Amino acid sequence: MTSNSSPVLYAIQYSEFDIKKGACVYYETMKTNFSEDQKFHWIRNFVCPEPNLQNKLIVLSIENQKLLGCPVIISDGEKYKNNRNEFRFNACFIIPSQADALKYEVAVRKLAKYLRTLEVDSCFLTDESLKKQFLKPALDEIVRQINENGEQCSVKMYSSVFVNLKLLEQRAEPPPVASSDVPMFCNNIDLSDLEQMDPMTQRVIASIDGLRHVNKISQDTDTELALVKAAMQNLIYHNVIRLVPIFSYKNRYIVTPKIQELYADVNLQKELVFFVVRNGAKDCVSFYECFRMICAFDHGSLVKDVVNKMKANNIDEKKLVQYCALKGYLRRVRDYRISLDESIYMNNNTETSNGNAEEVEAAKSKLKKTLRDLCDGTNDSDSLACQGYIFNPRSIPTARKPTQQPTAPMDSYLTLWK
Repeated sequence: MTSNSSPVLYAIQYSEFDIKKGACVYYETMKTNFSEDQKFHWIRNFVCPEPNLQNKLIVLSIENQKLLGCPVIISDGEKYKNNRNEFRFNACFIIPSQADALKYEVAVRKLAKYLRTLEVDSCFLTDESLKKQFLKPALDEIVRQINENGEQCSVKMYSSVFVNLKLLEQRAEPPPVASSDVPMFCNNIDLSDLEQMDPMTQRVIASIDGLRHVNKISQDTDTELALVKAAMQNLIYHNVIRLVPIFSYKNRYIVTPKIQELYADVNLQKELVFFVVRNGAKDCVSFYECFRMICAFDHGSLVKDVVNKMKANNIDEKKLVQYCALKGYLRRVRDYRISLDESIYMNNNTETSNGNAEEVEAAKSKLKKTLRDLCDGTNDSDSLACQGYIFNPRSIPTARKPTQQPTAPMDSYLTLWK
């Protein structure tokens, strides 16, 4: 942490409930806006509250600081007979007001759990000598380590008890998963982590090979499509997989500026060569051959044209294309079909008899059943293929299933590449 940057954690404030004084601050690693002699009396009933708020996350803000706490109440008529038969305490984190409280929640709850266990087992908090000897330096060390060691700490609290805390890494919400998306692993999976996953996720992971799309995985695992998509989103959130387009020799790709990273990084080059070598190849693959093949995708070249041009027998073109799409070295140029039948756009203005908003939404949800409806410029060829429609190079649509409704004439579609 630099001297000019704000600390991740300003301070830890430990408070207790006293039968004579009420809620009061026993120790604070540094003075904050919530100190007892300043504004603590405004929030004291929330720091050590009534039983209905115990074990709940408490978030309070004063000026540019925010307090997070998890009140703990230990009931024991014999042990705390001189203190209304219970003991109340709260170890609160003081953080910047603009910080996300969810990032600290697990650490706050975990610290409260540690302190509760120490109190129940060893009277750690009610024994004044133990509290003075161990608690104060431990809280100071927690703040110091979290601010210096990248938002985590491992501190000896008492005897052989160590407190291990880590602030949660905030990640963006995973993107929606389409039926035509192909999942690929971007990190190795630990076997111990795999054993802890639910059976459905384990089945899904076993079907990921970098070539099968989500709809195909749903069929192969006999799992509902919605559940497979939810599992995929969870794996994306935990940075286990990423999504790439379906592989086809008719796909078009172009090189992205990110190719410069591959050209300059020897480790990335070794990883590429190791990944794309064809199974059973007798000769080694050089980076020059791989890089030359990647750069051949100019102006949206077709995969089959590049393969025929390069004739690299030791390179698995499927692995090469999918790997480069995963890393961002190649970008898929997608084709979107647009129907020239104006009726599908007129249908979007359909009104129900009584104008009820729910009925309007229900009517809209029934649209996009025919090929004409699907070809509105929002569905690419992969999405149409997953729903049973394919197009030949002359943009003549064909229904894969005989039960599909008749398609529009061949001259009523435009193709948009982007």
